[in-house]
Amino acid sequence: MESGNIRIVVVDSHPIVREGLRTFLESKGESTVIAEAGDSEAALYASEVHEHEVLLLSASLPGSDVFKFIKTFKNKYPERKVIVCYIGQDASLLQDFKECGTDGFIGQNATSGEYGAAVRTVLEGGNFFSENLTNILFQVKYTATSQKNAYDLTSRELEVLSLLANGYCNKEIANKHDLSVRTVETHRLNIRRKTKSNTLSHLVRIARSLGLSNMAGDVSMDMDDKNSTKISS
Repeated sequence: MESGNIRIVVVDSHPIVREGLRTFLESKGESTVIAEAGDSEAALYASEVHEHEVLLLSASLPGSDVFKFIKTFKNKYPERKVIVCYIGQDASLLQDFKECGTDGFIGQNATSGEYGAAVRTVLEGGNFFSENLTNILFQVKYTATSQKNAYDLTSRELEVLSLLANGYCNKEIANKHDLSVRTVETHRLNIRRKTKSNTLSHLVRIARSLGLSNMAGDVSMDMDDKNSTKISS
């Protein structure tokens, strides 16, 4: 990509932050901030009227559901990249943004050089995590491994849990692994007993914490436990 022709829209509710981001991004001569926005509505408008490759936005947009906004943006502009800034130390929040379609993550206290690196990486088709988020990713992986051992789930039970969390019914799981429905029901009962789960939404949360769910949130994460379907034995 030629120098200076990476077009970026910056979204943050604070003008002084937008000014700082513009300085970071344009300092190397590789990028140009073609528009700024203070909220999600303005960001969508800017994206409609300006051709650009990257949307750089704050993890927090006052008065907006940032996750819903990212999904809406990616559905409308699937070829454009999204980089979220100022991610804290919450691993589950990182996962939420990833599932919405975020391509890059810049943590707090990131260096100016990391902004340029993030833009280049996502435009090349990769995912970018700034250096101060690396420890979070390692911790997530370590915690997930530890939890698997803590639940004492067998390999087959982990497979069944993953499929349950991704929307498969007992019959579909049985067909996928050439098992009887009764065998799947037994695995499901053992999973429920070992994880002390009584609802499907709780199982989805556990699968998500173990890194087993690719569609967490689409199945039942938005369900209130009081309204969740009880898991049959």
